[in-house]
Amino acid sequence: MTFKKIILIVITCVSIYSCKETEKKEAFNGYVVTGKVKGLDQGIVELIEFNFTDRGAKKVVIDSTQMTNGAFEFKGFIEHPDKVVIMINDKYNSDFFIENSTISLSFDIAESDRGQLKAKVSGSKLETIYNAQQAKLDSIMYQEKFAVLKDIRPKMAAAYNSKDDEKIKAFREWRAQFSELEQQQRNEQRDFKIQYIKDHPESPVAPWVLGFQFSEGRMSKDEMKAIYPIFKGEAKTTSMFKYYEKTFNDIFKNLGIGSIAPDFNLNDVNGKVVSLKGINAKYKLVDFWASWCVPCRASFPHLKELYKKYGKDGFEILGIGTADEETKWRKAIEEDKITWMHLYDSSDDHQWGVVARQYGVPFLPTTFLMDENEKIILRNPSKEELDAKLKEVFGH
Repeated sequence: MTFKKIILIVITCVSIYSCKETEKKEAFNGYVVTGKVKGLDQGIVELIEFNFTDRGAKKVVIDSTQMTNGAFEFKGFIEHPDKVVIMINDKYNSDFFIENSTISLSFDIAESDRGQLKAKVSGSKLETIYNAQQAKLDSIMYQEKFAVLKDIRPKMAAAYNSKDDEKIKAFREWRAQFSELEQQQRNEQRDFKIQYIKDHPESPVAPWVLGFQFSEGRMSKDEMKAIYPIFKGEAKTTSMFKYYEKTFNDIFKNLGIGSIAPDFNLNDVNGKVVSLKGINAKYKLVDFWASWCVPCRASFPHLKELYKKYGKDGFEILGIGTADEETKWRKAIEEDKITWMHLYDSSDDHQWGVVARQYGVPFLPTTFLMDENEKIILRNPSKEELDAKLKEVFGH
């Protein structure tokens, strides 16, 4: 073999190897996520799926990596783009849209809000689209005509935390003057969200723009039936849509009006085991709540009135404390002087307990009115709906 032939073979082999390496790089169509964390050098970084369908389930880790000198990298492929959680050292968390592209993230530990970090994201087209819609929603929320509404939440918390009936009454009277303005603000935001999903039914961003607007507390059942089928394609592969799917099935199939509520066994405040079927009452109101839930505790004065009015006629309330610390739950019962039956739905991490998950509790408070055979009559009724139904069944 001549020297020229050897050189030719070497050149040919190098060329073939180089071409194959180029093809490999060009063929990779997954994601590369790089990140920088200011204020933290070492640690474990995880990509985690959102899970709104089972609040007590263990986290599903998509990938994990070691952070060195405040830098980390993920590389992989996803079947469908979606929002994901990024967790750092099991202490700090944020979220972003992951898609098969090159994405860079940056965080500053100094900007942490109780462990929540705001990610600066580049390289994700979906993140850019989502942020643009959030900016539009903020522009609706913070219009000058709605400025006065910013005072409502802190004043409400102060009133109910005071445990002073007069202060609570005064707050309600003050807030009443803004009821129409509050409704206008909600309607404008809601209309924007619904129009967006109608215009982009296949976008994976659409369910995240709608968010938890798709719920009993914010939509009528007829509206939910109309909106649910709008979503198509990749929008239906997102973790938010999976929540919609479960919510829809719970409301209209598994735990809707006319369904039989599942039995359960929980301990009361004295440690006695109580079952739903063991409660001897003509009508039972199962009320899921927590000590930290302001609307839950705000509902107690009216429930006291109903209990006083109908308790002797066969009306029973079962308060189920969930997603709460037992000591705080017990303290709230004493502070609010609520005398109906209270059961504790425990969990290891103060998330939704077993019974709350069994009932598909989407938010607190969540209530079910059922008859003596555990047939659900009302699901998350408004104050007016509950009053009307009890007046109807008890005749006064």
